[in-house]
Amino acid sequence: MYVGTEIQIGKLVENIEDTTDWISQLPDSIVHHILSLLDSPKELVRMSVLSNYWFGLTASFPILDFNFSKFKEVIESSGIPFDTDKDKREIFFKYVEYTISRFCEQIVNAHTVNLITSLVDPTEVDIIDRCLGLILKKGVKVLVVDTINKETWVSQPQKIHVPNILLSASSLTSLTLSGCELPSSVTVYFGKFMSLKYLTLEFVRLNEEVIKHITTSCPFLEELKVRYCHGFERFYVSGLPNLKQAEVCFRCEVKRIDIEAPNIRHLVLMDIDESGLPSMNVASCQKLTKLSYSGYPSPTSKGLVDLSTNFPFLETFILDLPYECKSLNLSSHTLRMFELRSECHLDKININTPNLLLFGYKGSSHSFLDMERESVPAQACMECDLDRYVDSLWFQKLRDFLDKEIRFKELKLHVNVGSVDFEELRVIHWPPFELEHVELEAENFEELCFYEAVVDSLLWCCRPQSLTLIFDFPFTDFEKRGRVVKFTYEKLLQQEDQVHPNIKFVMSSSSSNAEMNFSDLSSLLTALPRDGPRQTITFIKKQAGQ
Repeated sequence: MYVGTEIQIGKLVENIEDTTDWISQLPDSIVHHILSLLDSPKELVRMSVLSNYWFGLTASFPILDFNFSKFKEVIESSGIPFDTDKDKREIFFKYVEYTISRFCEQIVNAHTVNLITSLVDPTEVDIIDRCLGLILKKGVKVLVVDTINKETWVSQPQKIHVPNILLSASSLTSLTLSGCELPSSVTVYFGKFMSLKYLTLEFVRLNEEVIKHITTSCPFLEELKVRYCHGFERFYVSGLPNLKQAEVCFRCEVKRIDIEAPNIRHLVLMDIDESGLPSMNVASCQKLTKLSYSGYPSPTSKGLVDLSTNFPFLETFILDLPYECKSLNLSSHTLRMFELRSECHLDKININTPNLLLFGYKGSSHSFLDMERESVPAQACMECDLDRYVDSLWFQKLRDFLDKEIRFKELKLHVNVGSVDFEELRVIHWPPFELEHVELEAENFEELCFYEAVVDSLLWCCRPQSLTLIFDFPFTDFEKRGRVVKFTYEKLLQQEDQVHPNIKFVMSSSSSNAEMNFSDLSSLLTALPRDGPRQTITFIKKQAGQ
C-alpha cells in the first residue's frame, strides 16, 4: 500500500507546476534593472507585497520616480473613492515621504530620483524639502525636481528652496531643477561637480554671477539647458571644454549671449517673447556647426538673417518662425542644410546659400525640436511638408522658387490636396524645371480629379527623370490607385519628345524591403495590391537605347 501511495505521490509531484521564485535568486543589480522597466508605481507596490524578500528589494530600489500625474491616474483607476483632489495630493505626498524614508534606511546609494509635482501649500513644500535633504545624502546620480504646473506651464507661488547640501552633491551626473529656488549660498560656495555632465534649469531666477558660479563649478559639463529663466541681461558661458550642446530660452530682458566653448556643436535658442535675437558672440566656437532657433530672426520686421557673421562655421540651421513673420532673407556661404518651420509663402523667401544641399520647408504642425536628421543628401534637394492645402497659385510660387540661385536636383512634396484649378496654369507658358527626381505624397483629397489636378500642376512645374507616388491605403482605394497610375504615366509620356519613350516602374511597400520591377504599364496595374500597407510606385524614364 505504501509503495503504491509513494508512486502516486511521485506522479503527482511530477505534474505539479514549478512555482519556485527564480527571479528572487538573481543578483540584486539584475532584479533592480527588471524593476526599472515597470510602468507605474502601482506595479512596484504590487511587487513589494509579494513577500518580505520582495519588500526589501523594492525598499532598496535605487530608482525613485514620483510623478503626481502618473500617481493620480493610478489611484483614479483603482476605483477607491476620493472626495477631493486634495485627498489625492495628501496620499501622494505621504507616499513620497514614506518611500524615501524607507529607502534611506537601506545601505545602498540612490541612482535616479524624480520629483515631479506642482506645490499648492507650505506642507507639501516642507515634505519635499525634507525628502531632498535625505536623498542628497545617498549619493544620487540623476536628480529631477520639477514643480511646474503642466496644465498652465507657469511657476507656482509655492517654491522649493533647494537645500545647501546640493552644493556638495559631487555624485550627480545629471541635474534638472524646474520652478525651484537655488540655495541661498550659491554665489558664496558652489562645490566642484566633477561628475556632472547634464544640467537643466527651468523657471529659475538667475543672474550673471550665479551663471558664472554654476558653469565654472561644472568643468566636465556636456549639455547645458537654461529655459524660461529670468533675472539676467547677459548669458555668458566659458571654460567648458567638454560642452557639446547648449540651449537658451531667453526673454526680452536678455541683451547679449556670449559662448566660448571650443567643442560645442549644437546651439538651441528660443525667443520666448518674440523680441528678436539679442547680440551674439559665438565666433570662437569653431565646431559650432548646428543652430536651432525659434522666434523672430532679428528685431526688424524684414526678417534678415546673415549667418555668416555670427555663425561663420554653421552647416545646419533649423528655424521656427512665428506666424506673424511673413518674409525671410537668409545668407550663409557655409550652410548645407536648412529646415524652415513657417507659414511664409515661397515668394517671400530669399536664400543666398550656394552650398546648400537640403532645404526642408515645413508646416506649423511640426515640432520645432523634432526637426532633426543625421545626414544631408548627396545632391541638392527640396522637401515640402505642408499643413495647408495647395492650389494653382502655390505651384506658380514653387516654379518661381525653383528658378532661384539654388539649383535643386530633387523635390519631395507631402501636401494636402484641395481644389486645384489646373486651367489657370495651362495658360502660363513657362518651361518645366528640370529635376532628376520628384516624390509626391498627397493626402485628404475628396475627388480623384483633385489628385489628377495636383499631378498635372506638378508636371507643369517640373520635368523629372523619375517620379515616385506614395499611397496610403486609408486614403486611396484600389480603383483610384489604378487610375492615378495610368493618368501619371500618360502625363509623363507627354513631357517627352521621343516618338516612343520608354518608362519602367518600381513598386515597393513599407512592410518589405523587396522591390518589384515592371517594364510595362499593364503588368504593373495587374500587380497592384488591393489593400495593405503604405505603397510607393516609381516611374523611371529610360533614354533611347537604354
